[in-house]
Amino acid sequence: MKKLVIFGFDGTLADTSPGILYCFNTTATAMGYQPVDHDALYGVIGIPLEQGFRKLFNMKDDEVEYAAKNYSKLYSQKGKEMFSLYPGIENTLKELRKDGCKIAIATQKHRMFTSDMLEVHDIADLFDAVCATDVNTNLTKKDLILQACEQTGVSVEDAILIGDSDVDAEGAEKVSMDFGAALYGWGFRTKEDAEKYNCKTYFNSSEEIFLKLSML
Repeated sequence: MKKLVIFGFDGTLADTSPGILYCFNTTATAMGYQPVDHDALYGVIGIPLEQGFRKLFNMKDDEVEYAAKNYSKLYSQKGKEMFSLYPGIENTLKELRKDGCKIAIATQKHRMFTSDMLEVHDIADLFDAVCATDVNTNLTKKDLILQACEQTGVSVEDAILIGDSDVDAEGAEKVSMDFGAALYGWGFRTKEDAEKYNCKTYFNSSEEIFLKLSML
């Protein structure tokens, strides 16, 4: 078992897609674009908002900045409330702690939103470090992963990142950290999507995480 397990947030700990879809579509339709359906979010959740608007709606550069600001305002008002933890994830976190693991989050979601969402389900105390972005910061996944190691005092070699997207996998790859692919999220649609990375293990559901990590 690794000494530190680092989780992504969107698509790994929580299904935040309802709020994300609401904010994307509400913003885009107000600007004259057609809304997208739920499946369009594959590969979009977890990437920067500006890239998301370009990918989903083919927005022009001069529209993207306005769209991102409007999205953030909507998310703070309503979108952040539209989410749920994946089944079994709270029990998984408790089992990891019971087994002596340290647990951290590395997310490019804003720190305020992340903290608020953890408080909703009263699980903030289960984490030894919550590494997220703040206003006027542009932290990469690599930055956040290294921050989690520093704050918990655990080396890269003794840690594993669990995430559901290319962004997560590439962040782990850049620091030479083991990576576990969450196939139940909104990044990888299939195991084949994740196999281009040197994945240590794969999770078809959040309920598999503790069992598979205990065998590493």
